[in-house]
Amino acid sequence: MASLSALLSVLTISLLFRLGDGIRCYVCRSDELPDCGDPFNPGRVPSSECDNFFTQQTFTCFKATQYAAGQYVTVRGCAPFTTDVFPGGMQKGMVGSYWKGVNVMSLCDFPNCNAAVSNKVGWLGCFMLTVALLRLF
Repeated sequence: MASLSALLSVLTISLLFRLGDGIRCYVCRSDELPDCGDPFNPGRVPSSECDNFFTQQTFTCFKATQYAAGQYVTVRGCAPFTTDVFPGGMQKGMVGSYWKGVNVMSLCDFPNCNAAVSNKVGWLGCFMLTVALLRLF
């Protein structure tokens, strides 16, 4: 009977704590783990609870793709914004994709959201679009 009482006490106390209060994000680099790039294979890429890295919550994941050394490198992870610096509402307001040439950084705000495929346009696609536009004018 004492063990049942102890078990109920532990369960009751555990309900008072909220574990995993932050967001889960995929964490990887395509130059170290090819399944991290596009196309993305989520079954082979680790996902982490972002609270484990900070003393404050973070509400966003990121995915950055950059063309470097003749190849695209994709990095996914927990955004480095905490509620100490950026309030939760501001973090959610920054969600979106930010482009600079062929490089892109995306921020998102739901669990494992940084699995999305980026919209890269290849050179052949640019060439075909240019030819089509030239024929119209």
